Amino acid sequence: MLEFASEQAAYDAFVERFSDGLPVVLPTPERVARMLAATTDDPARALGAVFPSGSVCTVRDAAVNAVMAGAEPRQFRLIVAALEALFEESFNLNGVQSTTHCATPLIIVSGPLAFEAGMNAGNGVLGNGQRANLSIGRAVRLVMTNVGGGVPGQTDMSVQGQPAKISFCIAERLDVDAWPPLVERQGGRLGETSVTVMAADAPICVADHRSAAPQRLLRNVADAMRHLGSMSAARPTQMALILAPQHARVCASAGWGVEEVQRFLFEHARNPLWRLRDGGEYDPVKTPKLAAEYGDPDDLDMRIPVFASPERLVVAVAGGDSGGFSTVVPAWPASVTVHRVLAREGVPA
Repeated sequence: MLEFASEQAAYDAFVERFSDGLPVVLPTPERVARMLAATTDDPARALGAVFPSGSVCTVRDAAVNAVMAGAEPRQFRLIVAALEALFEESFNLNGVQSTTHCATPLIIVSGPLAFEAGMNAGNGVLGNGQRANLSIGRAVRLVMTNVGGGVPGQTDMSVQGQPAKISFCIAERLDVDAWPPLVERQGGRLGETSVTVMAADAPICVADHRSAAPQRLLRNVADAMRHLGSMSAARPTQMALILAPQHARVCASAGWGVEEVQRFLFEHARNPLWRLRDGGEYDPVKTPKLAAEYGDPDDLDMRIPVFASPERLVVAVAGGDSGGFSTVVPAWPASVTVHRVLAREGVPA
């Protein structure tokens, strides 16, 4: 327990020592207790080790950082689920925290718990004014910094970073009559909620207001996916596509399900070897070995996909109904997307 001479002294100390650069809510014992009251978890339960420090994050640690992030108690179960996904070995949090890349966790919440927590899935879903979305993502980031020691310029060596390093968290629309929501495609049942975490590159907006057929629309999406500025261009692993409802309906009205979208983009979001060579992305040892998995490595017209297989593309529907703006989110290649499924009452399914 930290003690200070005054509230102002406490506030100044917390902003200096434990903040992400923005104001924080002081985690008084009363506020932390209210956060912990939202769960039946033992406050001392270990959620996992947070690298690079390797310190163990407890439920109480998560609650303290959730308070500082401005989260409400009704959002705490989603924060805990996101952290548990983050701490999976396959996610490679140590690498995400220390890379010179701009990788940051993208959190996608799909299911009714998102809306019980006050999350937004509509207009401005990726932007400002979304308290629940921003607070959940920010709480995860504060744990990464305060428990995991991911301090910019010290252990976090990202060359430029990105704004999403503060918070990158969305909810999926459940009211768009296109295809089953992400949670059901991940094996969840009706009424359950999934929390998906991916080590994300900076998002790319794809504007298309005219395409009335999925083929034309998705070719434009594929062009955004395969740009050479992304590490995925030469190292296919995974990727996320946040489809606007308008774009999802273009695909669904043509009879396309998510699987067709994934397969089409897997085939079209590819770079020929000559393009990688001309763009300086051709490694004489690694690229031919990788290319051999998809075709003839000696054929410079052979194309390498930007994600490793159709199912490695995470597709979610979010945003407002009034325009054709979707978002492509490339991934940092040295991490694997992880998700958790929660029952309605917040107990792991």
